[in-house]
Amino acid sequence: MKNYCTKSLSFFLLWLLACTSSTNESSVRVRFAQDPESLHPLSYGNAPALQILNYLYQSLLTVDITDKSIQPLLASDLPSLRREDSLSYFTFSIRPQAKWDNGSPVTAQDVAFSLKLLHSPLLDNERWRAQYDFIKDIQLSPANPKNFTLVCSGYTPEMKLMVGDFFILPAHQFDSKGILSTVPFRLIRQKFDSLAQTSTFQSFANTINSPAMAKDSSLVKGSGPYLLRSWKPGQVVALEKKKDWWGKGVSSQTLKANPARILFQILPDNAAAVLALKAQQVDVMDNIPLISFQEMRKDKKYQQLFHFYSPTSYDLAYLGMNGNNPLLSHRLTRQALAHLLNPEQYIKELQGGLATPTVGFIHPQEKEFYNSELKPVTYNQQKAKSLLTSAGWKQTPTGWSQMINGRIRTLELELLHKAGNSDFENMGLLFQQNAKAVGIPVTLQALESSQITERLQNGKFGLFFRTLVGNPFSYNLIPLLHTSNAQEGGANVTGFGNKETDVLLEKIAQEEQPTDKALLLKTLQQKMQEESNIVFLYFTTNKIAVSKRLDSVVVSGLKPGYDLLKSSLRK
Repeated sequence: MKNYCTKSLSFFLLWLLACTSSTNESSVRVRFAQDPESLHPLSYGNAPALQILNYLYQSLLTVDITDKSIQPLLASDLPSLRREDSLSYFTFSIRPQAKWDNGSPVTAQDVAFSLKLLHSPLLDNERWRAQYDFIKDIQLSPANPKNFTLVCSGYTPEMKLMVGDFFILPAHQFDSKGILSTVPFRLIRQKFDSLAQTSTFQSFANTINSPAMAKDSSLVKGSGPYLLRSWKPGQVVALEKKKDWWGKGVSSQTLKANPARILFQILPDNAAAVLALKAQQVDVMDNIPLISFQEMRKDKKYQQLFHFYSPTSYDLAYLGMNGNNPLLSHRLTRQALAHLLNPEQYIKELQGGLATPTVGFIHPQEKEFYNSELKPVTYNQQKAKSLLTSAGWKQTPTGWSQMINGRIRTLELELLHKAGNSDFENMGLLFQQNAKAVGIPVTLQALESSQITERLQNGKFGLFFRTLVGNPFSYNLIPLLHTSNAQEGGANVTGFGNKETDVLLEKIAQEEQPTDKALLLKTLQQKMQEESNIVFLYFTTNKIAVSKRLDSVVVSGLKPGYDLLKSSLRK
């Protein structure tokens, strides 16, 4: 019955897609595994939403996924940097051609407005307030409305991208009454709580937080090359290129936007999505299930229809251990459990060899920073038993036990993983078997992501599998690993760290010289392996198929894994 229902759903979806074939013929069709849910530039909540928003809105700077270089987007060039005492000054100039859909120019006032939104009270902007807290003020140029300087506290190399990596929003559209125009950015930061009590800000927040700002095609629009033409939740999101987009005549690779239309087809069911791909109702699909990807890549029929790619990503699978849990407080206990993992088996059997093993949080292809002298974690029962004994555990017929806080405790653990994630489910089963072989009972608990997050933040867990989404631009790991963030609600859920590693993290965040930064990062990787609060397993490989209807699609390990804007449909 289960297989029949899946096939019925698949054929229905293919029929539905085929009904729009006249539109599809002139559109680039992309498979999404989930609905974007919200296209609000402040409060979007998932990767599909961000991918679409990047076609509608623009930031000052962007990343060329071809070579991972930082490039100007709305800015005419990379900012100039001046440092004085504890402050950094980044001076920008917006492209003279940049304008909004109503023909008015994009100016420094729009940048100031966007920063004010990121820090205004009563808005759904909590994550942005923390992320861009280092921007203390904006200085507008009296001589040129497109020039401005961002005043930042301190300096870290990550600021080179961060200072320009937020959406610039049209003030005239989001704030037609000019409420924020007269309130200085610095004042909003200083009077955050008191401003929240005013009726003016309460009314403004109601407007910005309204559902229309996230779904209404007349409001969801920015300086980007595309318009939101239609959105059928759970089915399809249609974008159409603006006929008179300002970037069309500008000579810049970052402003290429070739496709006339892009359809994001929402197909949550993998089987249905693969069928749509095989039927050529989808042009681009990433994260293809391993078996389907392997079969299609070997089939001559599909070789004639698609290009297949498997770029390594910066998504890192890892096992986390709660160092604040009395059972796991000793690092030798955590090291013992690490030797019950078998990354080599996971990569070979579960990933079909399409994954990259790692000793730490840095991708091995970042050779300058990767600690190649460390040995990867290996499965070793005898080593695990020896470490457990050294940690004070005694093996008995009923398991491993020791006196902890005045009472005998048995080493029994619960392992959390995301429900529906077959890789983590299978890894959990293999770990459970390995732990049972040395006398450690492990219970597997599949939960939704929100439930796992709640358990991690309140400290009620032992072990968990999760994916860390990384990138090669930022190695500021203070939020994730510093002891100041190990309290309830902080991101350091494993309780990693001490004074020595805190100093190390702070130096890494500030260090500019690559050689010195490399030494610090390699030392941190060594410390993390010794402590084993987090055991890094492998970087995942994206499995992508691109129809040969398309020319010049750029594929990369950076999100979303491909760049459609430089592509074009074959005639």
